[in-house]
Amino acid sequence: MNHKECFLGQQIKPGDIIEIKMPREDIDGEPVAGKLNVVYEDDELLVVNKPPLCVTHPTKSHQLDTLANFISYYWQEQGTAAKIRFINRLDRDTTGIVAIAKNKYVHHYVQKEMNSGKVKKVYHAFVHGRLPNEVGIIDAPIGQPYEDSIHRIVMESGKPSVTQYRVLEEYRDASLVELVLETGRTHQIRVHLKYLGNPIIGDPLYHSDKQEDDCFGMSHQALHARSLELSLPQKKQLYVLAEYNNELIDLRKRLIDKI
Repeated sequence: MNHKECFLGQQIKPGDIIEIKMPREDIDGEPVAGKLNVVYEDDELLVVNKPPLCVTHPTKSHQLDTLANFISYYWQEQGTAAKIRFINRLDRDTTGIVAIAKNKYVHHYVQKEMNSGKVKKVYHAFVHGRLPNEVGIIDAPIGQPYEDSIHRIVMESGKPSVTQYRVLEEYRDASLVELVLETGRTHQIRVHLKYLGNPIIGDPLYHSDKQEDDCFGMSHQALHARSLELSLPQKKQLYVLAEYNNELIDLRKRLIDKI
């Protein structure tokens, strides 16, 4: 207080300057040079546009080629001292917004906002066919068909799962759909769209019976975390948008050309 250390119970008065110093932390990832598309960054948050075929954090089979490795290297070069605290994660093949808190307090703050429904995440997906309605809600419980299953399915004993959707564009045999999650189940969007009869183009897990030419030239599922809207301790509101990568841009062009 007023540039001097003070006790928690010390009284304050108008005009006093209160300063809270966050502890300095070391980067906890293995730094590896890699392409990092930074969408937004300040003292509290880093937001990147994740490329396809990139794992978010290290796993048994991916140790040095993950988003966490690239962020560690970027922060090391920038002189940023922080642990990597992911606010959200994306599947390996899903592209788009991933947000990382730069300290424990910001991470806790945003997680609390998420739990109270104040954080809005919007996804875009290119799907097979046309949806039954232009706007709708998919309310179908999702669960594992058996223990340790990678797949998720709609099942009566599953956890409540709700996805809002809105059709943005319709093509000859495909659609571009905007999706907002009300719940956050594993593979929720992919499972719900398959359940609706409109699996995501290029999805290797939930459209496995596809023909080779049924992927419209995609090497990965055409699912993109498009935007994120949230508040931060030092900001009332922040809105960030992630552009499509070249493969999604080309996919959209091919679909439009087929109309």
